[in-house]
Amino acid sequence: MRARFRQERSAVSPVEKQRIDEGVAANVLQSGVYRAAKTVFLYVSTAAEIDTSRILADALRQGKTVCVPRCEAAREMTARRIRTQEELCGAGAFGILEPSPDAPIVSPDQIDLILAPALACDRRGVRLGYGGGYYDRFLHRSNAFRAALCAESRLLEALPAEPHDERVQYIFTERQVWQVHET
Repeated sequence: MRARFRQERSAVSPVEKQRIDEGVAANVLQSGVYRAAKTVFLYVSTAAEIDTSRILADALRQGKTVCVPRCEAAREMTARRIRTQEELCGAGAFGILEPSPDAPIVSPDQIDLILAPALACDRRGVRLGYGGGYYDRFLHRSNAFRAALCAESRLLEALPAEPHDERVQYIFTERQVWQVHET
């Protein structure tokens, strides 16, 4: 499944990708859950992922506490506080920009909103990530509102889920903010 969604994602034209990125960012920035959050944890996007640079810049400009992932040993991820985008100093374990190891760690219980990447999502809040489990382990340790950023074309009715998969409460696409309702 991951290979299929990666291929679908890479087949999107640059113009369409920009439209998706801008729509997702606009929906995040206009949402009540984002506006109310004082501490936001969000991924630093790669060229293939939904672009988070506009959200990151806005959160910093608004004076929110902004933290981004840093991959550590033992397949764990920590939330590291940054005050400027320039603090993203180098490529980490997966070639993704990360803060320095000296950047302050923010405890998962201090975070109000987590914005996670997704290859695909379903309407029940199941998020298909990249298979490393980094976000599932991190989400498990936090009571923050959880959201995934996903293209509308990859928001499905149902995805397979494992017992350890942590669900999200919101899915931001370029067309909508999908709020997952418990059943």
